[in-house]
Amino acid sequence: MTERTKAERTERKRAPTPRMVLSIALAAAVVLLLVLLATHEGAIGVVQRAYATVTHGVLRGLGHDTAILGNVVRSSDFGITVVTACTGIFATALFLVAVLVFPTAWKAKLLGGILGIGGIAVVNVIRLVTLYYVGVHWPAALDAVHQLVWQSLLILSAVALWLLWAGRIAERRGAER
Repeated sequence: MTERTKAERTERKRAPTPRMVLSIALAAAVVLLLVLLATHEGAIGVVQRAYATVTHGVLRGLGHDTAILGNVVRSSDFGITVVTACTGIFATALFLVAVLVFPTAWKAKLLGGILGIGGIAVVNVIRLVTLYYVGVHWPAALDAVHQLVWQSLLILSAVALWLLWAGRIAERRGAER
């Protein structure tokens, strides 16, 4: 093989493929869509109320006499308000961008996106329920648990879910070869 042929092959490998460009464009579109969602009161309000409703249901299931009003879950002991930052939308965006730019089949990306959104939602409900408990039993620690512990854990959860998904995809690729 000549030097020129090696250089041409290397250059072809580095050139962005249409699939890569589409993946990056889709990732940018997802970020734009989520930013628009986060800044549109009506749309993000639906998400906030959905999280409040699920959190209320879990707390009721755990024996707490909570009531819900819009995006607020309240009892006689404590209340939480689900605001935009409490929806996990930013961790979801991080996850979805990572899935979309990962070099794999679109079907795998779709499945990864669906499972990741669901996984992050579950972690976020656990976060909201935990914050309610901290507010009831340890109110002095609420700000630290909310701002430092759970924000970090939610981002780490998104990264961990992506690593699990990407590892499975890489594992399947290796088995196919």
